[in-house]
Amino acid sequence: MPLSRTRSEASVVSANLDFYSPGPYSDRSISHPVKKLGLIAGNGKFPLIFAEQATKEGYSLVAVAHRGETVKEIDDLLEDVTWIYVGQLGKMIRTFLRAGITEAVMAGGIRKVKFLQNFRPDLRGAKFLARIKNKDDDALLRGVAEELESEGIKILNSTLCVPQIVASEGVLTPRSPSAAEWEDVRFGFRVAKEIGRLGIGQTIVVKKQIVVAVEALEGTDAAIERGGKLARSGFVVVKVSKPEQDLRFDVPAVGVATLRQLREAGGTVLAVEAGKTILLEKELLLKQAEDFGISVVALCD
Repeated sequence: MPLSRTRSEASVVSANLDFYSPGPYSDRSISHPVKKLGLIAGNGKFPLIFAEQATKEGYSLVAVAHRGETVKEIDDLLEDVTWIYVGQLGKMIRTFLRAGITEAVMAGGIRKVKFLQNFRPDLRGAKFLARIKNKDDDALLRGVAEELESEGIKILNSTLCVPQIVASEGVLTPRSPSAAEWEDVRFGFRVAKEIGRLGIGQTIVVKKQIVVAVEALEGTDAAIERGGKLARSGFVVVKVSKPEQDLRFDVPAVGVATLRQLREAGGTVLAVEAGKTILLEKELLLKQAEDFGISVVALCD
């Protein structure tokens, strides 16, 4: 014989079922808070690529962009963008603290030429520079990261959200380098690593195991152009990370513009370091390399 319940017991059971069943206030309908992330935007397309992907993954970005460096299109991608001059460290920190930012990413670099021309430090930036002894790229960036972390803002790897555009080991294009080109690639890789260790640059131009050009203040594309004028054609470009590269910032990046410069100058191979180089607009870059007959390879240290 089935058990019977009184009206009051039935009401209690019904209420309990209502509590556990999906409703307007259940987890199914509650929107979880979006995670905030600070973006320190430098030059080039990497800040745009990062911003677009991070937004797709649900991050709410608060960006600090640099006048004379960051492209204006970042205003079209993000609602919260504060523009500063290079060296305005105090303004950067205040922007993040007001927004409740506890984690941030550095995407894109600051060209040294612009650093010299467009440097306008605020009080905190000036004190920071007066205190730091070693002023090479890595020391400056690590110092900035430490300043931010002293305020509770942790700097994350710049490859966060975009691991798919980091170069994987191997030949990335249909055409593989010739035996002579491989010799130049391997030779150039060793030399570029040593130049990087000295803090000079990260890119060299090589032909017949002769270093034709070394990147310094002018940047990768200008080094390729200069090397092309000397080598004329049939040269290799090698770009590597610095020894003990800190993936939180200043990760080497190559894009379509670099590839086009390589083609115009007469280069035939672009070699990068696997796992530590970003391929901007990766699919387009590799497709154009195929069309140009340029071999793109990624090597491990």
